[in-house]
Amino acid sequence: MKKTTNIIIWIIALCALLFAAYTLYSKNKGNVVSPPLQQSTAASETSQKDKIMAPDFTLRDMDGKDVTLSDYNGKIVILNFWAVWCKYCIQEMPDLNELNKELEKENEAVILAVDVQESSNKVSKYLTSNNISLKVLMDEKGTVAQAYGVSGFPTTFVLNKDGSIYTYVSGATDKETLLQLIDKIKNGEPVH
Repeated sequence: MKKTTNIIIWIIALCALLFAAYTLYSKNKGNVVSPPLQQSTAASETSQKDKIMAPDFTLRDMDGKDVTLSDYNGKIVILNFWAVWCKYCIQEMPDLNELNKELEKENEAVILAVDVQESSNKVSKYLTSNNISLKVLMDEKGTVAQAYGVSGFPTTFVLNKDGSIYTYVSGATDKETLLQLIDKIKNGEPVH
């Protein structure tokens, strides 16, 4: 009888825990956290005044070389924050990899995949075993993700050629969505 009582107590505790987790998830599911990005202070250009400039950073790539975001000014930048443990990140990686190969031919846009707070060995194993050739940058302390206000993975920012933020996608994205956003930038269309 004592064993049955213990089992019932554990089942009730587990149900309460699951209910609490579901309630917390439901409350936060649709929330988009505005990134703590800085407004541009370029007063000489009125069009520049209202733009939000992407915070510049320098991170090491998988080869140990420093990569600075502002080095890509003049190109459209797809900045993808991800992690190997993230199921949705892994699902979008093949699309990002395929898109990157197409973008390399045109040389007008680049994808920078920023891995957040993981070891380079773990990331390297994933990239090698899945034949992913993206430019991966290591945000080992998570400071760059924090500067961009990233609160969940994956999160993808699309940057204009001048380094301003065009838009961002919270959650998984795909090749077609990113191609549409790139075309909008090329055509000078505003974000809807």
